[in-house]
Amino acid sequence: MSPEGHGLPELHAVGERVWVSPVRREDLDPYRRAVERSRDRLSRWNPVNPEDLATHLGAQSRGHRTFVIRARRPEGDHDVVGKVNVTNVVHGRFLSAAMGYDAYDPYAGRGMFAEGMRLVVGLAFAAEPHGMGLHRLEASVQPGNVTSAGLLRSVGFRHEGYTPRMLWLADSSGRESWRDHDRYAMTAEEWPARPYAPQRRRRLVVLVGGVPGSGRTTLARALAEELGVPLLSTDVVTDADAVWALLAASPVGAVVEGSFGSADRDRVERGLAVAGLAPASVSEVRCEVAADAEAARPLGVGPAHRVDASVPVSAGQVARLALAVRAAAV
Repeated sequence: MSPEGHGLPELHAVGERVWVSPVRREDLDPYRRAVERSRDRLSRWNPVNPEDLATHLGAQSRGHRTFVIRARRPEGDHDVVGKVNVTNVVHGRFLSAAMGYDAYDPYAGRGMFAEGMRLVVGLAFAAEPHGMGLHRLEASVQPGNVTSAGLLRSVGFRHEGYTPRMLWLADSSGRESWRDHDRYAMTAEEWPARPYAPQRRRRLVVLVGGVPGSGRTTLARALAEELGVPLLSTDVVTDADAVWALLAASPVGAVVEGSFGSADRDRVERGLAVAGLAPASVSEVRCEVAADAEAARPLGVGPAHRVDASVPVSAGQVARLALAVRAAAV
């Protein structure tokens, strides 16, 4: 059990150059030296407090574990390579936690912290009582902190999303404001992950059709923005083969907009096949014009959604259409 009396199992891991274990009271003094030595580098991104390890020591629980990465061959006046907090742990059906971390001089930038991070991730995913028994880990990094984000990608974390105004932090000048963050994550099924594991994203594809003047271009632009995918317009790319080739080359999919009529079904199905898509998974949005019922008929390729082009499309309609597109792509 933990020497600090928390009733928690000791979790240790040993690597080639570093070893990892939960925080101990004897870490407090070397930690202070490590943080002070690294203050200038760390203060650009996070508050620097050489005394905060004592707080973490007293907070150890199943919901908050602090791991210290130590050098097997210490240099200078301390052996603390870095600190990793696995915190905000949610058990039950989620089994997830957030990670926060810092690397310290003189060890930073030499791959030692990354080695220790891999050991910590292994402990987090290992079954209890030899690990934390988690299923998912998430870490958030300010977009400008390329070094930190690069570390996560080197360990195998994938970019999962972007959270605006996530944390109240100061910049290097001391000015505080809400800072945007990128989110990186990994699940136990992905571990052990290879460095810089390829990003696998869901391809979202929707066809937006209707006669010219039906408002289809405006709707297509709004859908592309809501879904976060490119817009491929046959009004701009007039070569039909080029449109499908561009769709095939897009790893995230696209909104394909054009004057698709019911007579174009075979051509569209061939184009989707070129793009490597199952037609049944591709949603279609039809901008209906009462004066031309034939042109407003859906292609009948995948799930179809009719939009009344006689009135402006609301933001709520765009959001609901995007949700339907995401559901069809599952």
